[in-house]
Amino acid sequence: MKICVNRSQKIGKYYDPTRWQNSTLRYSPPENFPAHMAKEIGRAEIMRTFITLDEYFDYRTGEFFPDYDIGVARYPADELHYAYDWGNIVPAPSGTRFKAYLTSHSRQADELLLNVRRYEREVSDGIITYEEYERIFEKAVEYCKELAPNIRYIECCNEVELKSFGLLTTDEYIKIYLCAHRAIKRLNEKHSYAVPLELGGYAASKPIPLWDFMFNVVKGLKNEGVEMDFYSYHFYANSATLGLIRGKKYDIAKLSATEKLRKLLELHENMLSELKLPKRKIFIDELGQARTTGIDGDSIHNASGIIPLLIFLGCEKDPAMCPFPWCTFHNPNLQISFTQFLLCDDGSYAMTPNGIAIKMLHSIKGTRLDTKVTETVSRDGEYCAVATEDESGIYILCSNPSAEAVIGELEISGMQSGDYTVNSFLCDPLHNNCVTGKDCTGKQLEQTGTALRHANEDGMLRHVFSLEKFSFVLFKIEL
Repeated sequence: MKICVNRSQKIGKYYDPTRWQNSTLRYSPPENFPAHMAKEIGRAEIMRTFITLDEYFDYRTGEFFPDYDIGVARYPADELHYAYDWGNIVPAPSGTRFKAYLTSHSRQADELLLNVRRYEREVSDGIITYEEYERIFEKAVEYCKELAPNIRYIECCNEVELKSFGLLTTDEYIKIYLCAHRAIKRLNEKHSYAVPLELGGYAASKPIPLWDFMFNVVKGLKNEGVEMDFYSYHFYANSATLGLIRGKKYDIAKLSATEKLRKLLELHENMLSELKLPKRKIFIDELGQARTTGIDGDSIHNASGIIPLLIFLGCEKDPAMCPFPWCTFHNPNLQISFTQFLLCDDGSYAMTPNGIAIKMLHSIKGTRLDTKVTETVSRDGEYCAVATEDESGIYILCSNPSAEAVIGELEISGMQSGDYTVNSFLCDPLHNNCVTGKDCTGKQLEQTGTALRHANEDGMLRHVFSLEKFSFVLFKIEL
């Protein structure tokens, strides 16, 4: 691969594409984790959080549990009306309860997006009335808003088309969304919040293969006189391709990951045009490249792929879609492919390759420089590198998200003639990799190399390097 950086052509301020972040209730971190996370990868502009209604409220007894033990089931699975994703739930490893989970994340974010889920099947099956669901939804959001006043966005349900999240039809979801709409409207009128609540959805797991579901939801809501305040989608490149193949949409399945995201934006804009709806924020509030696994090698596979996706989606001041990589902290036995941090035996945290990728994207600052990527085996090659410059130096982040090792050639034009130090920070199976490398790796981003390079009279500096498959490197050139 060849990366050509032109210092003479500046394309504006670099906007950190990691400013949208995700938490989870499936394997919630200790209370001190959000502060550590913010120190390493920055304070979130928006942090996505969750409340699970069946843990907050027991419809059998009518009892509320405001500070519930996250992930601790009150009933055996065979006593539940519907199992949802309880089979994949692990209680918080540190015993974190709900108040600590929500408030600790709230302190490290400008705004929160709160996803409200579960009881979708009970209400659709008539076990809980729609009126009761609306009351529970309203009380839950009101309670969370009291704990975290910076909650702004309320996301109604999560991946409801999947069996583990309710297996709803379009009509069933619309009825639930209308309950949420009335609840949020009343809360805003009742409290006149300084940060009013906005309601949106629907977070589809495979939005392109399931586009008819999304379209019919939005159309059905419009027929009821309701518009979403924001739209949310999930995008996992691997599962999107498999879903498209199963749906025999081979022409779209052949597209690269970034091309699929362009297709999603095209579908979304066409929907708004056809239904005569205004543009709103679009959240890709789960984003990933690899499979959902506990397989060690899938961690760096996902990390190398998330870099071009974030460069494509989020380095602009006003991106068309705001990306939330999945996930800052998760069960490594279930999702090492996505989690960014691991909890060590001594209570400290280590960054996985996913965390290292986010750390690198967050750490570069200043002005973006024109960057061209050619001769790459990756189909998303044009987004496999980004370069910036500030008073301390030039930063170039390069990723090889392909399954082939590559030789990289870096050329930087517009340099003054002279010698320059090129510092390297490599992430591959052995370096900056707490998953497959040394156990102590990941406590910080470690420098892996240094080289002295000369810029000739023509102002060109050249540096040759190699990258294993699914690897990436950050270069810092001292000025």
